[in-house]
Amino acid sequence: MSIVSERNSYESRLCPTLPRLATAIIELPDGVLMTASQTGRFALPGGASQRGELRSQALLRHIREQTGLRINTMLYLFDHITPHNAHKVYLAIAQGAPRLQEAGSRMTLITSPDTEMDVHVESRAILRRYAKVRGEQGPKSEAVRAMLQLARYIAKVE
Repeated sequence: MSIVSERNSYESRLCPTLPRLATAIIELPDGVLMTASQTGRFALPGGASQRGELRSQALLRHIREQTGLRINTMLYLFDHITPHNAHKVYLAIAQGAPRLQEAGSRMTLITSPDTEMDVHVESRAILRRYAKVRGEQGPKSEAVRAMLQLARYIAKVE
C-alpha cells in the first residue's frame, strides 16, 4: 500500500463531523507567529477548508486573510488529531511583514510552547511535536532544517 493511499484510508476513518484544519508554523527571526481574536487564546495561524478546497489551499488563503503574508514554500510536517480537530500541520516560509488584517485580532511571536502566554492547548501540543521533529535525525528533520535555512536567507534578502 502506498503512503498516499494509507493517508487517504486514515482520513476516511476519521469522524465525518470532525473539523479538518490546515495549520501553519511560521518561524520568523524572533519566534513563531501566533494569532488570536480580540478575546481568544493565541493559536497557530490557519483554519478550515471550504467544500472542495484542499487544506493546503485553505492554508494559503487563511494566512493571507489573517496576516497579509504570502506563503512561498510549505512543507507538510504531520497530522495532529484531537477529539475536537484534525490538523494538517505545515512548516511555511512567508514573504513580507505580518500585519493584522481583521479588526480586533491580535498577533504575537513566541519562542517556546511552554510560554506563559495564553496559548491554545492544541497549538502547544503541535509546537511540542514540531520541536521534537526539529531535534530528531532523519529525512523529515533534515528537510525542516533546510527550510529554516531558506527562510533565514529570504529574510536577509528582503
